Amino acid sequence: MRRPRRSEDYREYKIVKKFSDSEIRFTETSGLDIAFIFPNSYSVAVSSLAFSWVRDLLNSQGLSVERFFYDKSFKKFYSLESLRPLDEYNVWLFSLQFETDILNIARILKIKGIPVFAKDRNSNHPKVIIGGPVTYFNYKAPLQIADYVYRGDLEAYTGDFSRFLKGEDVKISALCSQEKKECNLAKVKDLNLTPPVGSIISPYGEFKNKLLIEIGRGCIRRCAFCMTGYIQKPARFLKPDVLKKILSKIPKDISLGIISATITDYPWQDELINILQDRKVSFSSMRMDGITEEHLKLLIKSGQRSFTVAPEGGSQKIRDILQKDITDEHIERALQLGIKVGIKKIKMYFIYGIEEETERDLEDIVKLSSKAKKIGYEVKVSLNPLIPKPGTPFEGRKMEDVKILREKEKFLKYLLKNHGIDFHFESIKKSILQYKIANASEDDIVEIINKMISS
Repeated sequence: MRRPRRSEDYREYKIVKKFSDSEIRFTETSGLDIAFIFPNSYSVAVSSLAFSWVRDLLNSQGLSVERFFYDKSFKKFYSLESLRPLDEYNVWLFSLQFETDILNIARILKIKGIPVFAKDRNSNHPKVIIGGPVTYFNYKAPLQIADYVYRGDLEAYTGDFSRFLKGEDVKISALCSQEKKECNLAKVKDLNLTPPVGSIISPYGEFKNKLLIEIGRGCIRRCAFCMTGYIQKPARFLKPDVLKKILSKIPKDISLGIISATITDYPWQDELINILQDRKVSFSSMRMDGITEEHLKLLIKSGQRSFTVAPEGGSQKIRDILQKDITDEHIERALQLGIKVGIKKIKMYFIYGIEEETERDLEDIVKLSSKAKKIGYEVKVSLNPLIPKPGTPFEGRKMEDVKILREKEKFLKYLLKNHGIDFHFESIKKSILQYKIANASEDDIVEIINKMISS
């Protein structure tokens, strides 16, 4: 790709090239060009295994998938692989990881002069396809924008979907369109047949300088606020011998990001610990009732001095309502284990804005955070309002009124400041928008997008 002549295009080109040059890649692209677009920042995109895994799955079928990401300043949108602009691709494949990213898809289409709604496009426009986690529970809303929605795990129909992208007439039960508006949820039955391993290492994102490996998909738990434990059942796991074989091909000086809904629910814990003993690793998530000294020692050996936990509720009452299934004893034990092995920092996630919640329950969030501080941790808490999601026991619940949420946020901030605890609150405005999109009907999403376009 020759460098752009216009100064504003060159500024955008340099941003993409910086990220492109920072990546260590283990696979290349060749074949029919497909644009694979994460409608979020590069840091968010590269934190997802899907950013390289989807590309690799499709490339293995003779396609040439090139990756793009979103930035509100972009006008051209250059590929990370070849630095070619998005206009040169006839198929635009979007990964919808978060509900509000659908607005960024609409923004990209608008910026590129493409009609936002599928009904307004014709054969002269790029083919727009949306997949990703959001389609697992709400695929009809994205279908207002997309020509096609692929719903579920791509591994289930990699070959068929690749032939479809090549223009063949293929019937896929997980693919819906403007003519076929109903589709099934595709689930890969066995992760061991096509083990999900990344092919990119980046100094950006949540897993900086790490190669990502997924050892579990779905969840055995029943948290009432989380869709994974309901839509992604049964949980499927990579077997220890398969993981061992994968690692035998990866140099030991490469750090690993081990991904699962929760690492501590992996069925073969002893084997996992043994396999990872001589590796530098980080874990995506650990439950407080399953954390062991061995898990934390692995993190310490890898140079980490912090870990992240999600009590969700400060009080047992709230944790029971959330169906979190952890007790005060589990929390106490996990906190003490961390200090014992030398962990210095802890990040704790909490949910507030539950209709059964009282002032005492909010105070208990601060008490638990303060307890961690007194034990010896440098504490940071992240607080999110409850967002009831479809497909969970909280489906049908309403978010609390914005005025009530702001009062609770103000109360919590006051207490946390008084206790000297660092905190971050998720935007209430953005959370309400996420709730609306998650539960949106076809008409709702059209109204939300039209409002965004006209603003």
